[in-house]
Amino acid sequence: MFDSHNVGKIEMILWDFGGVFTGSPFHGVNEYTENLGLTVEEITKLVLGYGLPNGDHPWHRLERGEVTMEEAALECIQAVEDAGVAEFDIQEFFKAIGGRPDHAGEMYAGVRRLKDKGMRQIIVSNNFREFSGIWKSMLPAGLFDGVIDSCQVGVRKPDPAIFHLALEKGNTSPERTVFLDDYAEHVEIANSLGIHGILVEKDPTEALAKLETMVG
Repeated sequence: MFDSHNVGKIEMILWDFGGVFTGSPFHGVNEYTENLGLTVEEITKLVLGYGLPNGDHPWHRLERGEVTMEEAALECIQAVEDAGVAEFDIQEFFKAIGGRPDHAGEMYAGVRRLKDKGMRQIIVSNNFREFSGIWKSMLPAGLFDGVIDSCQVGVRKPDPAIFHLALEKGNTSPERTVFLDDYAEHVEIANSLGIHGILVEKDPTEALAKLETMVG
């Protein structure tokens, strides 16, 4: 994570979308997973492939734009069934992890404050084509300077290539860039590239406060 005493001038902020401006699958499915007899880590690994190496999991392929949502969903459901989990409903799973958190308005207000300070800000999201119009319509018009959508560029976090694309788009060096995400591995990869990573936890405004302290 970042050290506020060892940060130079920040020029660009990279934001994850899901888990920062919406509910997080890593924080918001506790009750649902308990009913299935699973932990959050177990269900997100089975359904979304998080916690597995970036590769051939159906959700990884979906987020790279290689398969359709229908194809990925069928494979994910089969993976859960093969693991011996009964009564899994993928629609209920997504209801449990979706939606805007109570702090969405505060997060967008923070982005606006940073924009007023001259910060370049880009969304870097793992997402899929069928949801593209919905989640992008949730972004306030003109607030961000660009979007890097994994299914459009054919690469997903935690692959370092997506961060290089973001740095190229923002024309900024890693040491002058901050990245916020609700998944620890993504933050760790960003840190390994010299980007200042901030992990967004259950209350995203805590990460926003760290960011604003860093920027000054």
